[in-house]
Amino acid sequence: MSELLSTRRSSTTAVYTCPNNCKEAYAIAREEVDRIKRQGPALTDFDLEAGRARVVPGEIVRNGYITQAYTDLANDMPDNHWVRLASYVSVQGGCAMQRTQDWDAQTVGRAVVNPDEALEALGDANVSIFESIYPPNRMAANCGIDRFLECVEKGEIEVDPAIVRAMEKMRDGDLRGASDRIAQHEQEDVVQPVYERHKETFSDLQTAEGLIPGDQTSISIAKTCTRDNLVPLQGEISNPKHRVRYYEALIERLYEVEGIR
Repeated sequence: MSELLSTRRSSTTAVYTCPNNCKEAYAIAREEVDRIKRQGPALTDFDLEAGRARVVPGEIVRNGYITQAYTDLANDMPDNHWVRLASYVSVQGGCAMQRTQDWDAQTVGRAVVNPDEALEALGDANVSIFESIYPPNRMAANCGIDRFLECVEKGEIEVDPAIVRAMEKMRDGDLRGASDRIAQHEQEDVVQPVYERHKETFSDLQTAEGLIPGDQTSISIAKTCTRDNLVPLQGEISNPKHRVRYYEALIERLYEVEGIR
């Protein structure tokens, strides 16, 4: 089991002092998201190996902060298996963004897909998921699930019903059911509009990946950029139902990696 993400603490227990005012409690989580979204513009880093300065695009900078936020939340809310998985998947999303900056993507790859447009599309997906799903989960961690649900029931905060249902399942001990519900909402309601906004770019990305030997679409459950131990994708990444099925395969691998059963 991961040493970082303990399962000793219940996700129903508040991890921070929670304001009595529901709107104020939710605003704390929203402010964290807004702060991370403002990260950037691009940073300048020094590549010791190449001996020259390099620009780190804003999308990649923000991905680092988003990944850390998921990791911290997973530590605070270990029963939230969706967040535990997100702490890995966001890393792999950052790896995909970094690949758009590789020399081959920036040179010969331009014949198939515009790397700037690919980076923008991947960054859009990363931020869209984060700003839609992180705030209610963070508030539930900060205040405890019962307090979170009480605020929703009183109508003092507005949260997507899918997230509310997931929190009810988590409170009742159905941890996999809770994760599955968030994942379905993520892929069908949050990610699919991103695919529609960048339909041509994602299609070009798929074409480009098909020209490279090996599986370039599947990802690993790992906190580093690697093409080892991939979880095979069955179906089309542009199809939300196929992505939900892929999530199921990913979380099964997560359970293997972290020893959760």
